[in-house]
Amino acid sequence: MNMKSPNLIIKYVPRVVALLMALTIYAEDDPIAKPFAGHWEGSAQIAANWCKQRQLAVAIDIHPDGSVTGKIGDATLANARFSSNRGWLGLALSLFSDYIVRGDLNGPMVASDRITRTGVTIPLDVDGGSFAGAVHSSGSKATAAIEDRRLTALSLKLVRKQ
Repeated sequence: MNMKSPNLIIKYVPRVVALLMALTIYAEDDPIAKPFAGHWEGSAQIAANWCKQRQLAVAIDIHPDGSVTGKIGDATLANARFSSNRGWLGLALSLFSDYIVRGDLNGPMVASDRITRTGVTIPLDVDGGSFAGAVHSSGSKATAAIEDRRLTALSLKLVRKQ
């Protein structure tokens, strides 16, 4: 075995560790989320005919690190992230949305109709100074029992509030 190999490892390991620590310190802000950081509010039209409520209020806070907090209907958003939703091919072919929020939900989405779901996906496209998109809860297809169906709300428009 070459005796120089262990010496090289010992020599470079502290440098690699220092570099990784430095990169971690500077990775606090997400470059994708940072320009959109702030409080956003709007509403969407509930598409499900089995839900009596017709509008779904959405209020989210996008943080510079990419985390998202807020309310989706009556539910509290938890463990949510804002991220890009397409790469160069999706952009070239106009597939998917510009951005997406994915997270968990705590509490009922629509308390008056007793609709509770565990998660949510919110695809968003930049529309001037606002976002246009939709809200899709966790759940199954429309053929499932009502308590298991996915709740979808369309024509979401989110405006940044100061």
